[in-house]
Amino acid sequence: MDLSRRIAVIGAGVGGLSTATSLVQRGYKNLRVFEARKEAGGRTRSYLDPKTGDLIDNGQHLLMGCYTKTLEYLKLIGSDHLIERVPLSIRFHQSGVTQILRVPPDSEPPFNLLAGMWSSNLLTAKEKFYATELGLAVESGPLPNGFEEMTCIELFRALKQPQSLIHKLWEPIVLATTNSAIDQASAVLFVNVFREVFLGEREASDFLIPTVGLSELLIYPAISFMQKEGVQVTCSMPVRSIERSEDGFTVAFDDHTETFDLVIYTGQEFDALPAGIQQGLPDRKYSTIVNAYFWIDRAIFDTPVHAFLDTTLQWAFPRASDFSSQRLALTVSAADELSARTNEEIRHILWTDLCAAIPEMRSAACIHYQIIREKRATPLLTPSIQSKRPALRSPIPNLILAGDLAQNGIPATIEGAIRNGWAAADLVPEL
Repeated sequence: MDLSRRIAVIGAGVGGLSTATSLVQRGYKNLRVFEARKEAGGRTRSYLDPKTGDLIDNGQHLLMGCYTKTLEYLKLIGSDHLIERVPLSIRFHQSGVTQILRVPPDSEPPFNLLAGMWSSNLLTAKEKFYATELGLAVESGPLPNGFEEMTCIELFRALKQPQSLIHKLWEPIVLATTNSAIDQASAVLFVNVFREVFLGEREASDFLIPTVGLSELLIYPAISFMQKEGVQVTCSMPVRSIERSEDGFTVAFDDHTETFDLVIYTGQEFDALPAGIQQGLPDRKYSTIVNAYFWIDRAIFDTPVHAFLDTTLQWAFPRASDFSSQRLALTVSAADELSARTNEEIRHILWTDLCAAIPEMRSAACIHYQIIREKRATPLLTPSIQSKRPALRSPIPNLILAGDLAQNGIPATIEGAIRNGWAAADLVPEL
């Protein structure tokens, strides 16, 4: 293992930072990390809201107990103490009625999920039966022939899931985990997520609630970890091209070039990659997430995770605030249409949804709000794209692709990014 190799990590989101920290841990020090934006973090970062003084994230990201590589990463960079583990419990709100789905923390999979579903008032007896049938099919089969080429809705129909059950339970899970509509998202992703969350270890379905912002949890500790070993992250440094050369790779920036023995690319944009790599990538579309923060004048919510049915609003995550009685982080996935609205229109739509779903909200007031659009939040992983995601080891020797599009069998989440980052670092000694 040659620890002196010149390595470039392109991108300083959690994928790039997990790659770099893993390499530093292994003893690689001749390492540079480049980020096109002014700050590291990519789509998982925090910033200070100037009016309230609150530190808020650029979007709500829900971590779960099955995020094994994320937990290893947090332990490595020393921020694993900044999360709170909470057993899965979701309150579903629909037209003034609240129903609860709770997974008992003291039973083993799959009985914990079965117990949660059968004790929940969210589902009817018929819906519980068919949900159990789906769970058994995912656990031990049989799954429909050719399910790898199906969308989620095609899988649900093949398994004879009632439309009411799809609407209440499966569709919210698909939207939250894949950022895609059920008629677009790959069924493979749903099956793999279901297995990891509900059929893995007992703690796999727990929620992991950060007690700090995403930058404080995932980004700044990683940068500090690397700086102590003499490895720097250079921001405002977009890569314009990566070309194979006699000495390895020539990486071109706006005003200079640098040479490296090995390049690990974790970005979303692919224009800088060699033409041969670009031609081998599948055609891509991206899916939008709209996030909103509402500061309200009274505390309405007393649990951490809330889902909404028959509304544009999909999820709400309440947090404490020094500016108001409560701060709500609101999320709408697959939100291309909503993102085209003005900020005030989005605020009105989501506030109306809150009031329609939860009568107590009608006596509250929104005293401040922020709207955040991530128009290219995640790649749209249809069955076709899912099957064509590239391997980490590219056809060009010593060039590794470790971004969201790289194949790992799961959606483009924080866990997916970190898994690809750690897998990329695992490849380096082999190249």
